[in-house]
Amino acid sequence: MIKLVPIESIHASDYNPRKNDEKRLHLAELSLRKLGFLLPIYATEDGEILSGHQRTLVAKRIGFEKVPVVYVENRDLKARKGVNLMFNRATNDLAKQDTCEIIKARLYKMDIDSMIDSLPDIDPNSEEAFPCIYRAKHMDVVRLAKKNHRKFNPHIRQLAKALENKVGLMPIVIDPEENVINGIGRLEIAADAKRRVITVVPVTAEQAEFASAMLNLLSMDFDMQSTYADDLRYNSFMRERNTRETDENGNCAFGDGFFKGVWPKARGIDFFTLEGKALETWKKHYGSSVVDFGAGKLNNTRTLRKAGVHCAAFEPYFVTFGGKIHKEKVLEIANEFLDDVESGTPYSTVFISSVFNSVPFIADRKNIAIIASALCYPDGMTACWCQSSQASQFVQTKRKVVTDEKKLTFDLDYEPNVVLGEISGNPKVQKGHTEEEMREIFAPCFDKVDRLDMISKFWYMEVSKPTIDPAALAAALDFEFELPCPDGSRLGLSDRARAVFEHRLGITLPPKGGEENG
Repeated sequence: MIKLVPIESIHASDYNPRKNDEKRLHLAELSLRKLGFLLPIYATEDGEILSGHQRTLVAKRIGFEKVPVVYVENRDLKARKGVNLMFNRATNDLAKQDTCEIIKARLYKMDIDSMIDSLPDIDPNSEEAFPCIYRAKHMDVVRLAKKNHRKFNPHIRQLAKALENKVGLMPIVIDPEENVINGIGRLEIAADAKRRVITVVPVTAEQAEFASAMLNLLSMDFDMQSTYADDLRYNSFMRERNTRETDENGNCAFGDGFFKGVWPKARGIDFFTLEGKALETWKKHYGSSVVDFGAGKLNNTRTLRKAGVHCAAFEPYFVTFGGKIHKEKVLEIANEFLDDVESGTPYSTVFISSVFNSVPFIADRKNIAIIASALCYPDGMTACWCQSSQASQFVQTKRKVVTDEKKLTFDLDYEPNVVLGEISGNPKVQKGHTEEEMREIFAPCFDKVDRLDMISKFWYMEVSKPTIDPAALAAALDFEFELPCPDGSRLGLSDRARAVFEHRLGITLPPKGGEENG
C-alpha cells in the first residue's frame, strides 16, 4: 500500500551504491517536474530508504512536502543491502549486459529538450505530482500480456521475480496504447502466475518517451569500490554448491588448478587421491612443499597432505554450513599458516587456484601475487588458475533461462568482464581475465612467465624468478591480513604477518603509516 507521508519522515541509507552526479540529478529533477512520482519510494518501517534516494534528494530541492512511500518490514543490515542492490537493478527494464556506462551513453544521445518541450511543470504539492497514487488503476493481465509479450525477457523477468519475493509486486507504467514503458518483467511474472489484474500507472502520449528514458535509462553509476567493497571481499567465499564430487571414501575431487599444468585434459575426478606414478609425476613438476593460497574448504590441502606433500594453507573466509564464515577457524588456519611460513620451509610452488575468480578488485589480486612471490622466493614458482574473459558468462550468447535466483547475475563496469551475482543474499563478484590483465598482475613481482595457457576457457599460468619489493610487500600484508569480516571486525594479523615475513626473508619492512623508525 502506498502512503503519502512527510518527506522528512524518510532518510537515506549510508550504503546505497549509487554515486550521484549533477547532470543526472538535474534529469531526475526534470522527471519529477514533468512526470511526478510514477513509482513510489520504498523504505523500511523506520524510514530508511531502500529505493528512491535520488528522487527524494531532488524532491526536497524543488519543494515537495510529501512523498509516496511503500513501507516494508525492517530487516538486518545484510538483508537491507541485498534489497537495496536489487532495487538498483530490477526497477529498470535492463538486459544483463546493460551496464551503467552503456545506459548512460544511450541516455545522453537522446534529445531530452524536445521530449519535454510541450510538458508543463507540475505543482509538487498537487495530486498531479503523485500519479502512482491518484492515477493508478487495475488492468487485465492477459490483455496487457498479449499486447506486450514480444518484449518479454528472461533476465528482466527473473530480476523482477527476485525483487517481488522481497517487497511485493510494484506497479507498471503504460502509455495510452497500453504499451509497457516500465515493468515488463513485472507483467511477465503476473502473467506466469495467472493473476487476473495488475496495477498500472498510465502516462499521456506526450509524456511517454520522456517517461521511458527516465524510468529505464536514468540511473546513477555503481560505486561498488567504496560502499560495497568489504561486502564483496568477504562474500568471495566458496559456496557449498561449488564443492567438488567425493568418492565412496569421502575423498574430494582434485581442484583443476592443482594439476592442469601436468595433465591439461584430465578431470578432478581422476584424482580423488594422488598416489603412485601420478604422485611422482606431480611432485616432479610442482615439488614436495607447496602453498594452497585461498584454500576454500581445504579439500585440496587435505588431498595433498594425504599424499605426503607438505602443504601450507591460507584461507581468510573459511565457511561452515549455511555459508557462515567461521572466524575462529579462520584465525586458527591463518596462525598455523604463519607458523609454517616463519619456520623457513621452502615452497616449490604457491597455488592460487580459482581464487581470482571472485576476488573483486585488481588491486586485491595484485596484493595476493606479491605475497605469493615472497612465499616462493627465491627459487620457487607460482601457479595461478582462473577463469578467462572467454568464459560463457562474459560472452553474450543465447542461453537457457536462469530460474535459480542465486545464479542470476548482471554486468558491472568498474573493471572489464565483471558480473555480480546473488544480489539479494551475499552479493558476489565473478571476474573474467584477459591475457593482459594476467600479465599485469604478476609482472611487478615475477621476472619470468613460464606458461600462460588457455585451457577450457580458463587461464593456467606459471611464473617464476620472484622479486621482493619491501614497500609493496608491507602494503600487501597489511591488506591481506586485515581483511574485513561480516561482523565488522578485521582479521587482525598484519603485525604478526609482517614479523613473520621479515624473519623469513631477512629484510626490514617499512613501518605502517610511513612513520620513521625510532
